[in-house]
Amino acid sequence: MKASFYKKLQDDFAMIRFLQYPDTFEQEEYNSTILSIKEARKNINMHSAPSEKEILLYCIDTLFEILNEGDKNKIFDFADAIHNIPEIYMQRRNLYSFRKELKAFQKKYGKQYFAFIDEAKPRFTKKAPKNKWEYFSPASDEDFKKLHPVGYKCLVGIGITVLLLPFIVYSIYIFLIHTPIPMDASISASNFLAFILGLIGSFAIGIGLFNIIAAWIHQYLGHLLTAVCLLGGTALTLFSLSLLYT
Repeated sequence: MKASFYKKLQDDFAMIRFLQYPDTFEQEEYNSTILSIKEARKNINMHSAPSEKEILLYCIDTLFEILNEGDKNKIFDFADAIHNIPEIYMQRRNLYSFRKELKAFQKKYGKQYFAFIDEAKPRFTKKAPKNKWEYFSPASDEDFKKLHPVGYKCLVGIGITVLLLPFIVYSIYIFLIHTPIPMDASISASNFLAFILGLIGSFAIGIGLFNIIAAWIHQYLGHLLTAVCLLGGTALTLFSLSLLYT
């Protein structure tokens, strides 16, 4: 789906909210917006990925249920909570950044709403999101941490482990298991350079593995980074070993 599709859905959700204000309801505008949302639902159901369907179809279907209830305050609050959720699929925000809005609605109307916000599921994307630089901020993990404090600690521990493990394994192999024996000064210098290449390669593998773990916090930086780090890092490490032992 193009970004314009999600922007239109975002505008439609916002229009439903706007039409709940006193003296703003217009039947023609309402009918047009409902028709647009129904069309969007059909397109999402036919063409979107399962993770996208889970969230957007839930938002649309629940919106229609609440519209049928006829409680204008509840309609307003629900539309207010969901109207920016399409920004997830425009790669501007991640799901956990909506913690405050969705939790506020849960608190007011019941925990049966937005149950997916309490589940920790990975989200993989082909490309790095547009807001990728925000992931390097210390505050970028706060929403996930508050929702899943124990899970966050486990993911941090796993992430640090997989980041450093290839580096550590490579170093242990070189120094403790199968140490290259230089025959003269020139070979010793060559071995040192080969060893450095191996360290870089093994650390690159760790970055690729860490990126996979980051998907659980919805901070995955794309398949390209994962592939380059895992394949390129492995190739560089193997090349280093071939220099050291041949």
